Amino acid sequence: MLGQEQVEQILKQGEEAARKIASALRGNSQLGKRFTRMHIAVVSRDGKFIKLHSMDDAWEGSRDIAIAKARTAAFFSSNENALTSRVIGQLTQITTGDDGKITTGPLWGIGQSNQVGITGDSSLRNGIITFPGGVPLYVGGELVGGVGVSGDAVDQDEAVALAAAKGFEPGESVAALGLQSPDVEMM
Repeated sequence: MLGQEQVEQILKQGEEAARKIASALRGNSQLGKRFTRMHIAVVSRDGKFIKLHSMDDAWEGSRDIAIAKARTAAFFSSNENALTSRVIGQLTQITTGDDGKITTGPLWGIGQSNQVGITGDSSLRNGIITFPGGVPLYVGGELVGGVGVSGDAVDQDEAVALAAAKGFEPGESVAALGLQSPDVEMM
């Protein structure tokens, strides 16, 4: 389980990173570069909402997305494998081979799962998100939850989520997929 101090550390690390990352979607030639404005959510291993931190002027619609990204990372990771929401998204893609044959990823269609109403409990399962910004959290090699970030382009979201999860990475015995920070512009 994550303690209150650990949750606060994750949220603080996330906001500190967000204030250093140039937004892909804010600012222009007259305004100059702006840092990202994010919603940062932490959930437990079973997806129960723990806490949300919202930066000033973060997009309102990103609240639910941040929580869903955190849940996606927690739901599909384990003590054996750490999967980000980016990896889950990649596993859901439809591709066309050189021969023109269309194939689906092994998790194709999963984005329609865990919607409100399936479990009857919107406090636990409000859907999953199959694009970047959700990262699993570990303590002592054990999966304890997830952090999700939303408020800018997905690479910025993911970079902030990875920074928020610093110190809560999986141990060496866990296969980690997608835990490399994307190339984002720093301020």
